[in-house]
Amino acid sequence: VEPQSDLLFSSRHMNLDSTRVSPVFWTVSDVVSYITAVGFPEQAAAFRTQEIDGKALLLMQRNDVLTGLSIKLGPALKIYERHIKVLQKTHFEDDFC
Repeated sequence: VEPQSDLLFSSRHMNLDSTRVSPVFWTVSDVVSYITAVGFPEQAAAFRTQEIDGKALLLMQRNDVLTGLSIKLGPALKIYERHIKVLQKTHFEDDFC
C-alpha cells in the first residue's frame, strides 16, 4: 500500500459524515479503524488500550510507537514510518500552507 493512499482514509472506514476528516478530529475508535484498515488489525488493539486518539497520534514520536505500545518491532516500524509519519507530515504541512 502506498503511503499517499492512506491520506484518503474516508468515512466508510470511520463512520463519519465527511469524506476526508483531519486526523486531529479522530476518536480512539477512528484511530483503531485506521490502523486496522491499513493492514494492522492485531496491533490496532494497542492503540485502543493506550487510548490514542487523532491528536495523540499526531504527537507520537518514533520511540512512542516502538516501545510505548508493546507491539512487535517490525509492525511498529511499518506503522510509524508508512502511516503515522505520513499523516503527521501532511497534517503539519497543511497547517502552514
